[in-house]
Amino acid sequence: MKTEKKEKIKTRILILLVILSIVQIGIHWNTQTQGLPFNFISAFFTGNGKALSLDVETLKEKYFKPEAVIISIGTNHWKLDERDSQYQKVWKDVRDNYLPVMIRQKAEKILPKEEWLNIIRLRCVKIDFFINWPGNIVHWFEEIKPGDSKNIEGIKSMAIVPEDNVNKGINTVYIYDEKQVYRYQVDLKSEFLPKSYYAQLADELTSKNRPRQSLLSSYPNFVSDNDIFVPKQGEQGYNYSPIEVSIPEPVILNMANIENYSIQDSILLQQKESLSAQYTENSDNVLFTDTENLYKLYKNGVLEYKYIPATAAQAGEISAALNHALSFIEHRRSLAGEADIVLTSLVSEKRYYLFEFTYRLNGAFVYYSETQEDIISAPIVMKVNSERILECRWVLRSFKGAGKSSYSESFGELLNNQIANSYPEIINRDIKYFTRLEQGYVFRLTDADGATLTPNWIISTDVRDYFIPFLSNKR
Repeated sequence: MKTEKKEKIKTRILILLVILSIVQIGIHWNTQTQGLPFNFISAFFTGNGKALSLDVETLKEKYFKPEAVIISIGTNHWKLDERDSQYQKVWKDVRDNYLPVMIRQKAEKILPKEEWLNIIRLRCVKIDFFINWPGNIVHWFEEIKPGDSKNIEGIKSMAIVPEDNVNKGINTVYIYDEKQVYRYQVDLKSEFLPKSYYAQLADELTSKNRPRQSLLSSYPNFVSDNDIFVPKQGEQGYNYSPIEVSIPEPVILNMANIENYSIQDSILLQQKESLSAQYTENSDNVLFTDTENLYKLYKNGVLEYKYIPATAAQAGEISAALNHALSFIEHRRSLAGEADIVLTSLVSEKRYYLFEFTYRLNGAFVYYSETQEDIISAPIVMKVNSERILECRWVLRSFKGAGKSSYSESFGELLNNQIANSYPEIINRDIKYFTRLEQGYVFRLTDADGATLTPNWIISTDVRDYFIPFLSNKR
């Protein structure tokens, strides 16, 4: 009997030791990798109650969406962004219906990339993305198993061309990945929008007198490698509102925010207990560090993170790397206020992927210029591999609307007066080459807290970036 009791005690002690071992592993993993190996214990190690991983559906909704939906007929174009209900309707149909079918379906035909220009000059509905999404990320977002996918290597743009097939139950769709063009014939199921919706969309926008755009390249001697859309001459474009920018209140660098753990809760999250702080009131930065992680927050709102140990790991699977990057941002997303955060650049290196993200509000990018030389930089830059974040630099800013619409885009005024008066070198060339001409906002590190930003024309040539303010409607 005594032997049996001893065995029970031993068993209970062994179970307790196993549980303590799991807890220790969890803490060790948590401090080293910013994440946990097992979902069922993650709740114990999320310092502010937030799960470390996010479901794919959440990330897809926020990040995998087009820059614009462009409806074209002849020389008339309508560039719709996510503020427009037609954009939302088209993208939902493409994301939920067309893409899952096309990923599993072999392309009917593969065309050389030179054919893309001929295709998009037809009457079509085009979906343009900010970046060329790699195929395996598209599969990850759409939750398609690798064995179920066919030959989509990437998606930079798509075009739905209803007139390509007379059959009402089949729609023709093209995918462009900057290397070649894939043509698909998609059978329309009951859940799809009817083919007639796409065929008549340009007529509907015309009847509603929606503002039209032209291609910048349609102007004599204006050249660009990209499709740049500008308001048609004589037509007023969309209205834009001013916005306010400030360093997020929880991360303003002062002793109070450190002592009440506001900065630690906002930036370090589940790591806040394991990193020691180094700060004096006269310092322009605070340092949080342990043997492997270093966070540095500056008084001007710049956050830097670095994984200290040297690593020889390869870049690995891009979808895993992107998951780390998006999770890092999402758990701190509230610091951006009303602005969206958009992936605008993806570069594959041998040992990591370089991701760049930009703020976006009111359908326009909020660009960041670190110097007075008007050079655009990405406010969030990350080096990430499939295992973890290696480095991050994030210019932390919070944005919100600052009043009713009081500025409108007038391309005629820009071309005929503003450029000529401010930067005549832009157009005083035989060949006027542009890499960017769009609407947006610009903030700098030196801006006063709570500064108001007004909309600008953001113009980039092969020489430099230019910022030209919109004219107020109250002139």
